[in-house]
Amino acid sequence: MGNETGTVALNNYLQSQGQLTLLTWVDTPSGPAHAQRWTSVFSGQPIGTGTGAQKFIARDMAADIALATLRGAT
Repeated sequence: MGNETGTVALNNYLQSQGQLTLLTWVDTPSGPAHAQRWTSVFSGQPIGTGTGAQKFIARDMAADIALATLRGAT
């Protein structure tokens, strides 16, 4: 499991906790085209924001932050 991308790891974690349906993505880009920002929202609260030239890069970064936040909260 150490090779999982941020989004896969976050999805797997939430599924194991029975909370996958609480995850949503706000896919409204902001910022310059080369470093757009994307936000992950858990249970209505933004818990991770990532930046990247491509959405999947930014989402993985946001997911890594969200996963660390959720693991710290449990």
